[in-house]
Amino acid sequence: MRTVTPKKELNYLRILFFTFGLGIMSWIPRFPEVKEALKLTNGGFGSLISTGALGSLISLLTVGYVVHKIGVKRVLYVASFFLMATLIILTTVDSSLIFFFANIAFGAAISAFHISINAQGFNYQDRTGKFIITQMSGVWGAGALLTALISGFLVDRVSLHLHVGVLTVVIFLIQTVVIKSLAPELLKANQDIDVDYKIKELFSGFSFDRMVSFGLICAIFLEFALGDWAAIYTKEEIGIKSGFNTLPYILFTVWMIFGRFTVHYLVPRFSLERLAIHASLLAGSSFLGSVFLARSVFANNQDMAFLVICIGFSLAGLGSSFLGPTFMAAANTRSKHPASVVIGHIGVANIVLAFILKWIVAWTAQATSLTIGLIIPAVLLLTVPFFAKALKSV
Repeated sequence: MRTVTPKKELNYLRILFFTFGLGIMSWIPRFPEVKEALKLTNGGFGSLISTGALGSLISLLTVGYVVHKIGVKRVLYVASFFLMATLIILTTVDSSLIFFFANIAFGAAISAFHISINAQGFNYQDRTGKFIITQMSGVWGAGALLTALISGFLVDRVSLHLHVGVLTVVIFLIQTVVIKSLAPELLKANQDIDVDYKIKELFSGFSFDRMVSFGLICAIFLEFALGDWAAIYTKEEIGIKSGFNTLPYILFTVWMIFGRFTVHYLVPRFSLERLAIHASLLAGSSFLGSVFLARSVFANNQDMAFLVICIGFSLAGLGSSFLGPTFMAAANTRSKHPASVVIGHIGVANIVLAFILKWIVAWTAQATSLTIGLIIPAVLLLTVPFFAKALKSV
């Protein structure tokens, strides 16, 4: 018997997505402090940060199978604990070696939690007929936005390890309560031997949807790149030293959230394929234009350069807002596998491509400048129209 109404279930999902964004993004606006503690160059720091992809790859290959075998609840409990524990380690150590191993575990925990809550979201969507995945991404973005605001305020006021330590413990306790409350509706272990998903199928049944995979990474890599570099870029390239160096990333996130919560108003009038084409061109061209103007026309005017960057980041966030969740929905509708496995499959391709691209950005920034490095994700956004036909199935 169901003991959680659809409305309550949706609210519990919102809390999980919100706290997920609130927790894992809490340290990103304070990356300059992490980089300084580790005493690394841009190239070294970017390479070290990208090692989280190794842990993500392990999770993405296996957690879909684990969810199918033991259900969502246990995976969420374990992932939530490791998110808290590893993030505390990452923000307290000054050893690159310890950071390396903790970052791999952190990446694994992120992907495990991501697969679990999105599988539950797709299950809710299938049961109720309500398209909620883009909205849930917006809720995640709201958590990321709030944590960016908190981080910007706490810079130079509260130490990084105290800030992140207290926040992650509180989030872990909240998630534990919510997971327990949501347990009656969480996906159970598969009981039907006729649709059993065996471990050998992790590899023999692996599917690589090129249109979706390449479209997805081109659509979301700017979000990845700005998560890693926005605060450092604003501090080192624009010269904003105070907590205001988080403002462009905050604006990017604000407009991304706005886009995710409002795109459904446009869907009755325009196809997602058409919307994706125009939105990606807006995002890519706006971002390219802003970094070009900041570096050339307003190179000697810090205030104008900062204003242009804020505008460019805002338009980039709006344009790219719904692209990632829409490509994920396309992956689910185009695949015959369970949702948890589909998320893992698409995630494997995404994380491998992201790992390669993060290294390219990091060492391009080291060899030239961070401005040149950030041109790469903007150019990728401009290629999304070539993959947009994959969205016809959504």
